[in-house]
Amino acid sequence: MTATEEHRFSRWAAGTVGLALLAIPLVCWAVGAPNPLAAPGTSSGRTLAFLPQPAAHLVMIACGALIIAAAVVRGERIGTAVRIAALGAFALLLDSGALAAIGYLPFMVVSAVTGHVDKLAAYLSVPLLMQLAMAVAAASLLWTVVARQAPGGAVAHELARARTARWTKIAMIAPLVYAATRFLMVLDVPGFAVPMDAVDKGAGLGLAVAATGGAVLTWGLIRPWGERWPRWMPRVAGREVPVNFPVVAALSVSVLVMTAAKEILSIAAVPGSALSAAPMAWLPMLLWPLWSVALALAALNYRARRTTTPQPAAV
Repeated sequence: MTATEEHRFSRWAAGTVGLALLAIPLVCWAVGAPNPLAAPGTSSGRTLAFLPQPAAHLVMIACGALIIAAAVVRGERIGTAVRIAALGAFALLLDSGALAAIGYLPFMVVSAVTGHVDKLAAYLSVPLLMQLAMAVAAASLLWTVVARQAPGGAVAHELARARTARWTKIAMIAPLVYAATRFLMVLDVPGFAVPMDAVDKGAGLGLAVAATGGAVLTWGLIRPWGERWPRWMPRVAGREVPVNFPVVAALSVSVLVMTAAKEILSIAAVPGSALSAAPMAWLPMLLWPLWSVALALAALNYRARRTTTPQPAAV
């Protein structure tokens, strides 16, 4: 995908999501339905719940208009400024719901296999689908702001390789530490034990598995199977992994982690919160801002490494 195609995808994603953010509150307003990001009783997408319904509609419309502007405004300086402002709008609207949905997916799949298919209905909720769409659009906008055409040559390639290795290793620390704490919570290890029933322990185990899987996928940024599909994968085995596939995925997760970190930091500032009640279990989540930044930098340097020329082999 060329730089022009990357910007085209970013404009398409931002424009589509921006139009949805304009249309949804207008429809809700017309039929008297609650705003999906301020609806009572929802577990995901409650970022505007502190506002009365009319104000929530207006805020979403304003954010949608700004995001549409980011999709259509051209020019280097003003375009970058509008995209940065649109990222601020996404930061306001995004919450931890999408990241939680990804984390709980292993538990939900096991629940479905064991006959509790109804639990998967949560993944079809409008707020959650909005969160996922906004995360992808925000990641694509972030890409156009921070990504620049990497200089060519072997030196640039080796520099990108070194940076990818460094930031990838840092980005793996937070999810692995988080996974370890969830395993310890499930095992009721002193210092990590919190009141949990069997369902809670199953969900905690699922979170640990998901976090470990995320760390393994991050590792792929510096492994051969992060450039060519492994042999055990049908149809694509041995083919080159599209450069932008892991980059978009990593940037999307980076955005989700940062929005979740926003909530974690706000909870940590409240005396008597869950973090203070069980600090060993929750303190690792304070690493999430670092995780988000490291993952984004690892992805961008992976892209630079894949799009520059390696050092020729010695003869």
